[in-house]
Amino acid sequence: MALGDKIKKYFKEAELYSSHGLLAEALEKYKSVEGLVKASNSIKNRQGILKKIASKIDLTAKKLQKIDGIKPTAEVAEDAQSLMKEMYSFDDPEAKGSSALGGAIALAKFGQYDKAIEELSRLLEYDTLRLEAAKNILWCWVQQNYSEYAISLYQKWLKNKLFSPEEANSIQDYFNELMDKAGIDHEIEEIESQRTIEPDSEVDDDDILDISAAKFVLPRGPKEGEKIELEISFQSGKYIRMIIPRNEKDLIDSINPGDLLKEIVFYSPVAIFSGEGYVSSKNVIEAGPKKGDFSLEIKIIKIVS
Repeated sequence: MALGDKIKKYFKEAELYSSHGLLAEALEKYKSVEGLVKASNSIKNRQGILKKIASKIDLTAKKLQKIDGIKPTAEVAEDAQSLMKEMYSFDDPEAKGSSALGGAIALAKFGQYDKAIEELSRLLEYDTLRLEAAKNILWCWVQQNYSEYAISLYQKWLKNKLFSPEEANSIQDYFNELMDKAGIDHEIEEIESQRTIEPDSEVDDDDILDISAAKFVLPRGPKEGEKIELEISFQSGKYIRMIIPRNEKDLIDSINPGDLLKEIVFYSPVAIFSGEGYVSSKNVIEAGPKKGDFSLEIKIIKIVS
C-alpha cells in the first residue's frame, strides 16, 4: 500500500473510532498517522498535516483524561477493528456509495440502529447497493424487536416493485432466515398480496391521557430530521389525528403511512410523556372548512416515559 493511501486509511479509522467513543484506539491511530507523516519529507503540506494531527491527538487525549481512566475493554477494541476491516472491504470505487454502505453496516453492528437505518435508506436508490442495504435495514428492525414493522416495510417495497424478481427472491430467502434465527414464527411468502401489517399497540385506550399536541422528527423529504409540533384535532384512545395545511407541501411529503416514529413527545394538560407511534393513514380532507388539507392519523404503539 502506498504511503499516502496508508495515511488516509489510518486517519479514516481514527475518525471512526473517535466517533464511536473508542478514544484509546483513536489516539493510537492518530499517533500512527503522525509517525508516518514525520517519517517522510516528500509529503505535500507536511507541516499543515502535522499541525492538524497534533490537534486531533491533543483533543483526544483530553477527552480520555475526562473519563477518569475508564478505557474500552479489549473485546470492544477487537470488535471495532474487525468492523473497520469489514467497512473498508466495501470501499469499491466502481460502486458509488459503497463506502457509505460499509460505514452504515458498521453503525448497525455498533448498535446505532437509527443512524444506520437513516444511512441505509439513502442507499436504496443505487441499483448496485439496493439489495444489501435493504437486507441490513430489515436486520436493524428485527434486532430492535420491531419484526412486524420489518414485515410491513418489506411488503411496501414489494408493492412498489423496488426489487427485480431475482432480488425479491433473494431478500425473501434472507428475511425468512432472519425471522427464523430471531425465533419469530412467521413465514414470509406470497406477501405481496397480503395487507400491510400494522404493529400492535402495547398500551390500552384507558391508559392514554387526553393529548393536546405531539412533537416528532420527520423521517424523510425536504424537512428530514426536523422536529415539528402539531395540535391534535381528534383522539380516540390510542389513535390521534392532526391536520396538515395544504400549503405545507414539504411537511406533507415528509411523512407517509407505514412510517414508524420512534421518538414522539405527547403534550397533555396534566403531563408530558414520550413514546412511539405508527402512521396509520394520511388522507386529503374532501369536504368542510378544512377541505384540501391533510388528515394525519398516528397509532400510539408504545409509551416510553
